[in-house]
Amino acid sequence: MRKGKFKKVHSQHHDQSDCGVVCLLTILKYYKTHVSLGKLREYSGTSKQGTTMLGLMQCGNQIGLEVKGYESTIEVLKKNKVPVILHTIYEEKLQHYIVCFGYNNEQKKFIISNPNSSKIEYLKEEELNDIWKSKALLLCNETDILVKDRAQKKKKWKWVFNYIKEDLNLLIMALFLGIFLAILNLSTAIYSQKLIDVLLPSKNSFKITSSICLLLLLFLIQVFFGYLRSLFLIRQTKNFNTRVLYFFYSSLLKLPKPFFDTRKIGDMVSRMNDTTRIQKTISKIIGNIMIDILMIIVVSIAIFNYNKTLGFISLSWIPVFILIVLFFNPKIKKKQELVMQSYAKNESNYIDTIEGIETIKINNRESFYTKYTSDIFKSFQKSVYDLGKLGLNYAAISQLISNIFIITSLSYSIYLVLNENLTAGVIIAILQLVGILMSSSSNLALINIEIQEAKVAFNRMFEFTSIEKEKQGSIELQKFESLEINDLSFRFAGRSQLLKKVTLTIKKGELSAIVGESGSGKSTLGQILQKFYDFENGIITVNKKDSLKDVDLTDWRNLVGVVPQEITIFNGNVLDNILLGKEDTPENVVKFCQEHGFEEFIKEFPQGYATILGEEGVNLSGGQKQIIALARVLYKRPQLLILDEATAAMDRKTEKFSIGLISKLKEQMGVLFISHRLETLKKYADTIYVLENGETNINGSHKELLMTSNFYSDYWKELA
Repeated sequence: MRKGKFKKVHSQHHDQSDCGVVCLLTILKYYKTHVSLGKLREYSGTSKQGTTMLGLMQCGNQIGLEVKGYESTIEVLKKNKVPVILHTIYEEKLQHYIVCFGYNNEQKKFIISNPNSSKIEYLKEEELNDIWKSKALLLCNETDILVKDRAQKKKKWKWVFNYIKEDLNLLIMALFLGIFLAILNLSTAIYSQKLIDVLLPSKNSFKITSSICLLLLLFLIQVFFGYLRSLFLIRQTKNFNTRVLYFFYSSLLKLPKPFFDTRKIGDMVSRMNDTTRIQKTISKIIGNIMIDILMIIVVSIAIFNYNKTLGFISLSWIPVFILIVLFFNPKIKKKQELVMQSYAKNESNYIDTIEGIETIKINNRESFYTKYTSDIFKSFQKSVYDLGKLGLNYAAISQLISNIFIITSLSYSIYLVLNENLTAGVIIAILQLVGILMSSSSNLALINIEIQEAKVAFNRMFEFTSIEKEKQGSIELQKFESLEINDLSFRFAGRSQLLKKVTLTIKKGELSAIVGESGSGKSTLGQILQKFYDFENGIITVNKKDSLKDVDLTDWRNLVGVVPQEITIFNGNVLDNILLGKEDTPENVVKFCQEHGFEEFIKEFPQGYATILGEEGVNLSGGQKQIIALARVLYKRPQLLILDEATAAMDRKTEKFSIGLISKLKEQMGVLFISHRLETLKKYADTIYVLENGETNINGSHKELLMTSNFYSDYWKELA
């Protein structure tokens, strides 16, 4: 393969955790196809910590590559002609993936695509040997079933058009007003020529005064229509940004939970801010670029009308301008990507450190995180500086060449005047026209920076919005009676099997419990029942007839209520956090809390129901958060209640109240209680399942069950 072709297929990662999937992206380009980075992340199980070789293998095979893992040697790698992903170690500790395209016998070097680099690298045998310590690789062959996603560009343009078409009237009006204003700009050049060549020699004061008044009128009209045009554009800005942000955020919330498991909050926030960049560029394309193109055409015709040679001199600027754009275009794109990546990293770091302020303080790590945050911010500022410097170089070169063309046009015009081929008025008009021409050309050159910025921003937004949404299901369900799980198995993509053979039953009117060690998969099982994750094998049946996979997602989540391990408290009062936006009266909430005994706990808050709980519930203890969460879920009146360590942070009194309340209400619902505290469940649970080694065990009574469980044998004396 030619060296230039390697450059075309090379991809640089957006985030260090993406190095594995970016290697797959590079190989897909090598095979002249494309799959979005979002899908590759999903299929490989890429998390904030990266992915495993197993995850990359599973992902590659899922999209149609034939991926096999081997342990190899440098000598074998020299003979290999198929792209491989190498597992390497940098700086003695950082695990990293790179692509090796083969061995260049002329240079005696390996051809490497490193996602951390902006270009293809060539490594000597000893250099590769130093970092490829594991000698593990993934051989990636093309197959006939390789997923082809060639319609990606069409989808992108369709996405853009859908959100611009509603503003077409405003944009078209702004365009026509801009054209009108551009034509008015020519009036100054024409007036200058007529003033010098016709009006001043005539010494007719009335004509001169009238011409000045006419020019003033044209300027006033120009100001008025300029104001009107700007008004149209800022109105379009407001409408577009609101519409796109609504679409982006609504699409974001509809993405499956595994997506949020693998993304940093700051990255998502930074992409929402990308809407402004996209809109600003669209306005400039409609409002300025088309006008500048029109001005170049009109002004060139006007110059040709005065003198053909001058016309050809002015037009020769265009190919030079194109060469400048082609030279700077890839550099600008890469710098823009780095700015956005470092901005997202900076945003994520702010969020992480502020959320973890308690841990930072208790460990006296303020100085470390101050320096760490400063280093990340410096990196962000450096990327901004590098882009700004590149933009200045771009602008300076464009301006320099523009000035050369102006001087050339001026010199030739003076030559024509001296030879009496042009009048003094015409040379003034030509200078003004050349100035307009160079200004419009420079605008087109400089807008390229913003176009590349918008392009990168658009690709980042489209990556999220093009990810497959949660599967909705088609079977309507209005009532819950029972749920049966048979031989269920599950693994996170790229990870070893977590659940192997899970079987349990939940019935309305009964409290079923599942216990096990931390990390045994209890909470994951609860999330599978919430349709957050798809399982590998097995069957989950609802009401003894419907597969959970086929049940309508909205109907199912209307029936299910959950108190998770990590309670989310929103920045509002107690009523807001119980209702979660549901339309109801405060009186109904108060009545519910009184009837179910929650008011005793809510009265402990300073302002009762009106108490502002603070962002993330900073004003609450763990037990108070769980009481609010329990009130919230019971107010929903679920028919299946899932409690994941729902009383772990409560004191004995509050826990006794909570379990007692659930026991009273269980006739109205099925209850699954997930816990590792058997003493909480022994009195209230109808059935207890023990989850060990990915399997559930049950042997009738609590006594028999616990005697068969190795993990819970220590509890036997207490429960007996």
